[in-house]
Amino acid sequence: MRAFRFQIPFKNPILLKGRIYADRQGVLLERNGQWAEASPLPGFSLETVDDVVASLRGKLRGKQKPPASLMFALSALNEPFAAPISVPYNFLLLGDSEEIAERTIDCQLSKCKAVKMKVGQDSLESDVKLVKEVRQALPGNIQLRLDANQSWDFEEAVFFIESLGDLDFEYIEEPLRDPLRMEELFHLTGVSYALDESLVQTDCLDPWPNAAALVCKPTLLGGRQAVAKLALSGKPIVFSAAFESGVGIRRIMQLAAEFSPDIPAGLDTLDWLANDVFPESLQKQDGLLTTPRQVDVNTIELEEIVL
Repeated sequence: MRAFRFQIPFKNPILLKGRIYADRQGVLLERNGQWAEASPLPGFSLETVDDVVASLRGKLRGKQKPPASLMFALSALNEPFAAPISVPYNFLLLGDSEEIAERTIDCQLSKCKAVKMKVGQDSLESDVKLVKEVRQALPGNIQLRLDANQSWDFEEAVFFIESLGDLDFEYIEEPLRDPLRMEELFHLTGVSYALDESLVQTDCLDPWPNAAALVCKPTLLGGRQAVAKLALSGKPIVFSAAFESGVGIRRIMQLAAEFSPDIPAGLDTLDWLANDVFPESLQKQDGLLTTPRQVDVNTIELEEIVL
């Protein structure tokens, strides 16, 4: 097995959960012509890229199993790239109000059946206003998903939800800093909520019997075994990226095609990267994301890791 370290800048720095990201770093693995990716996302993953490298070298102490992102990569290496694959994806709205307004127009042209919008990074009033504007601009047949990344305390979340009134949206991901109060929020407001970060923090779903969906980020959760365990819950699984390179996205697409082939996946993230490790990009058409047949990775500018 070979390993390569990569660093891809974002086209423009992005803001996630109060943190600014200038680039995406990670590790690519190659074995017998098959590729996989282990790219922890700082601020979301429990491990770092250095942890991944140390684990590959057998030097990571105090942990009984590899980091989640490495487990995802190692399990993926056991499966050949199946090309082409097509899965429905949700359009991503991320950025300031002007950027979101521009992408809302693009969203209507994409023919996606769902759009995901980040909230919780501005004032509550600004978020409420922008969500209403986006919902009004979108055709009624496009589902609106909101993602707060555990940004609010309970009272702030109640204010946000009640301010939206009867506005139509599918669910809101992780509205609360204290996720154990999401059931309380559900019973008070009737809001549909989805789990994301909470799935990384615990593998027990008992505190959230009314969760509308499970947002599955294989990079954060681990490999096929972790996904299969979520599937046993019977709840809808929405696969989602963590701004991986094209290698990681393709591997997530394989899982999405198997476990949730009809649910739009959160894989619209490559547009934020300045380039990719694949010479041929994923194709978007009629709300579907499709892999090209080309599976060769350009290793010329990658740093090979001595194992």
